[in-house]
Amino acid sequence: MYNVSFSSKLVPMSLSDFAYLTSSFSRDNLVDYPWTSSSSRVAKDVFTYRVCDCSAALVTDGEKALLMHFVPSNEKNHDFKQILKLITNNFNMNKADKLQAVLAGAKPDTESKDVFNIFRYVFDKLKIPTTILYNGKGATNIAYRTCTDEVYISNPHIEKSLKKGKSPIETLKSGFEKIELSEVDEV
Repeated sequence: MYNVSFSSKLVPMSLSDFAYLTSSFSRDNLVDYPWTSSSSRVAKDVFTYRVCDCSAALVTDGEKALLMHFVPSNEKNHDFKQILKLITNNFNMNKADKLQAVLAGAKPDTESKDVFNIFRYVFDKLKIPTTILYNGKGATNIAYRTCTDEVYISNPHIEKSLKKGKSPIETLKSGFEKIELSEVDEV
């Protein structure tokens, strides 16, 4: 049982709506190249673009968010200690039961899946409820707004499903090979 006092809402959106939404975010909160621990951001509003074979992980306590975007080709991104350090340095681990996460990305190849599985391992070890969005069917964009507690997700397949009028959950499923919705999240 989780003691999370809030639940994030996952919001699938078109690519243009995502660009419009994030245009109001500070550029300092963009997780960008070189897609390592040094490019991770902690803020109320965070975002990243083009998660392909990378893994992107969002951790929030409802007051702030940590967004990480790790490229699998960098050997240092395969070290679980740096992920653990990022989380423990940015959140009060005495209140770890208030954390929740979203993990997106990866491809089935070994190198890419390894980084994804390291994130899963750390979240499981810390008992952080996590929504999994595995193997995006196109470059995926992710943003989070603390004031609304919403995770915004877009990719080309999500956009096509939205244009067809599909439900939010169907739209989200269309954008990824596999999704596992955390019990503390909703679509």
